[in-house]
Amino acid sequence: MSTSPAVAPPGELRGACHCGLVRVTLPETAAGVVLCHCADCQKLHGGAFALFAADRAAARWEGEEHIRWYASSAANERSFCARCGSRLAKRPVEGSRIMVSAGLFDLTLHRQAIKNLWVEQKPAWTEAPRVGPISPQDFVALALAEPIQSDVAQYGYAMRAASGNLRPPGVIALTWITAADAAERERIRAHSRQNVEDFLAEPGFISIVTGFTGLRGFTVTAWEDEAAMRRALGSHHAQAMKELLGERFVASVWTSVWSPTRINRLWQRCVSCGALEDMSDDHRDCTRCHAPMPERPAFW
Repeated sequence: MSTSPAVAPPGELRGACHCGLVRVTLPETAAGVVLCHCADCQKLHGGAFALFAADRAAARWEGEEHIRWYASSAANERSFCARCGSRLAKRPVEGSRIMVSAGLFDLTLHRQAIKNLWVEQKPAWTEAPRVGPISPQDFVALALAEPIQSDVAQYGYAMRAASGNLRPPGVIALTWITAADAAERERIRAHSRQNVEDFLAEPGFISIVTGFTGLRGFTVTAWEDEAAMRRALGSHHAQAMKELLGERFVASVWTSVWSPTRINRLWQRCVSCGALEDMSDDHRDCTRCHAPMPERPAFW
């Protein structure tokens, strides 16, 4: 069992090597956790080097007589405990910073990885953890990289782009399209991105829900009327159709346009009294308690 670091007072991080002969204190403002995947760290740590970065002058060491420094490269030195061999820190030969091993500190420390370094040198048998907020591009890539499905469903991603148009839809267009492979799927998605830009420029456009499950893409678009839809489809979508009909592009596709048989009421709950209000006419106050109603959602 390793020696646990002493409980740190507010504003400090305290760590210790495996045997406890070497201890270190850092300010709580130390940057990290940072994960370095460079080849040197792989060799010296047996994996990525998880570290806190701070000014050298801010790092306070106890048991320095047990610390051994090793020139791991012309630019850097690394240290270890002479008794237990714990990897302690890395410091540039020139500069004032020091990178201290995160493994020396309390494992319950409320920190998350904030950055990956030298990911291109990581071994093939491991994946660099995601750090920071996930971007829309990363979310889509994650959903498409390893499709998940059950006996009755296939999972993927979907997105909604809305114009802010609150009028009820006069027509709904349904489309699905299947790519032959992943490269063709990216070509379809590129067309789709441009189509969405054109749709948002059309005043009669309401919204679109679109996405992919595996190689099958889908769109559901809502419009004030068919004339608005035709105007928008006359832009980039016309070029995509030329490629579809004139090249060996897309494995299969189906499109359709639907007009509503009945449009039901749009219900919204009053946050003050809990009454369920018919908001189809977009009135602003609750008819029961007269409190202001939240902004009415779009029909689609």
